[in-house]
Amino acid sequence: MKHIILRVATAALVLLSFTSTAQDTAAYKLRLSLSVLDLPQNMGLPYTYPSMQQSLEWSNNFYDLGYRGIDLLGDKLIRLDEGRAAPGRVLLNKTTKYLLSLGFVKYGSELPIPLGIWAHEEFHRAVLGVNGINAKNGNWLFSRWDGTVYGVSDEQLSGLKAHEPSALLYSYVAGVHAQNLSTQTNMLQDFYHERTSYKNALYLYNAYYTWHYLKFSISHASNTVKVDAPPHENPDPGQRDFAGADFTAWAFDMFNPNQPYTARDPFPGGEGVNRRVGFDDLSPEAQDFLKDQQKLSLLNFINPAIFFINRIHLGRNFSFNFMGQYIPTNFGNDIGLQLPMRWKSNNLLLGLHTYNNRTETFPGLDVALIDKALDRSGRLYGSVALHIWMQPEEQSFFDEKGKAGGATDLKVALNLSRHFSSFLSVTGKTAGWQLGNPYLDENISLRAGVNLNLR
Repeated sequence: MKHIILRVATAALVLLSFTSTAQDTAAYKLRLSLSVLDLPQNMGLPYTYPSMQQSLEWSNNFYDLGYRGIDLLGDKLIRLDEGRAAPGRVLLNKTTKYLLSLGFVKYGSELPIPLGIWAHEEFHRAVLGVNGINAKNGNWLFSRWDGTVYGVSDEQLSGLKAHEPSALLYSYVAGVHAQNLSTQTNMLQDFYHERTSYKNALYLYNAYYTWHYLKFSISHASNTVKVDAPPHENPDPGQRDFAGADFTAWAFDMFNPNQPYTARDPFPGGEGVNRRVGFDDLSPEAQDFLKDQQKLSLLNFINPAIFFINRIHLGRNFSFNFMGQYIPTNFGNDIGLQLPMRWKSNNLLLGLHTYNNRTETFPGLDVALIDKALDRSGRLYGSVALHIWMQPEEQSFFDEKGKAGGATDLKVALNLSRHFSSFLSVTGKTAGWQLGNPYLDENISLRAGVNLNLR
């Protein structure tokens, strides 16, 4: 598994050689979205902007722009004569674009601009922010470039564990939710709306990112970093990364809910505690749990879109696709399957979930109708989604009872011109965890913004 990206990419290119003709009619070149307003986060967060969804939009937009550039560059490097290109040349064109995009998502995502790692840190910040902690993004051009979330004191983390332990656990794993939601939103959007180029390599990278992070967490390297990193870190706790290593910190505090945060090892050569948790610091049960999570993360590779299969057709009127999901949560994990479908002109979504903690498994269901025309002109269209779940009663790893809950998403959009539209979205949820929402308590959120859709 060491070179999983290269192996899966090679398999994808082999598959491509048998499906070198385009599956989709070219339609959208760009689809960009920007929420100008997201309440209550834009008023309630200590830093006001961006909210969790706004950071996801910025990241998706930058990926979309990057892919558009790669599409144009690939066509310049390997020119295709429309309608007359030989199959071998089409394959070479697609292979070139895939390799360019693989390099873009692997190395570009690390840049201190709104891409993968920036969004990863913003998701951490959002959960900390709705709990009153003003953290800073350490992978941002105008702050610093080291892949951290900083500006958080030991006292704040200690208070969060004592009074809102589920929120602390959520803050640890929220980072990789950016990768999960990046794949989900891009894959679904590009399924419902045909594109000139698809983000297949991005889905591979996002799946690999979570798998590889867990692989590091269960390895001896996590113990080594705990010892080797502190001499190079700031002696001021507020300048250090708030989690150290997300998954080992998550497993440690989840399995030790009654242990004070300050009971960790002291920070060598500085103030406060050593926030880095090594694999050997975990109990045998916690170690086994983390190993199981690393295996479960392979479910994120169950996604035909990684292999250029963006749509599976069954007859003229019906198409579908699917994607497996492993998502770590504050109480354990969410194992899910997303099934986007298109029946005639109807965009449908079915999602199946199992929410798991230490001993219990609870069900969940998503159903949605996406971008349905609401008038004959096609200028006004809307989406509605219903999420129903049973989750651990107190959002705890140790809960043995479940509690019913859910969320409803309503969105209306209006075409202002050929390329621009405006939208209004309202989400209401009960208490419980929902991917892409930083609140564990009941909440109503409103977003309004604009879209650029370039055909």
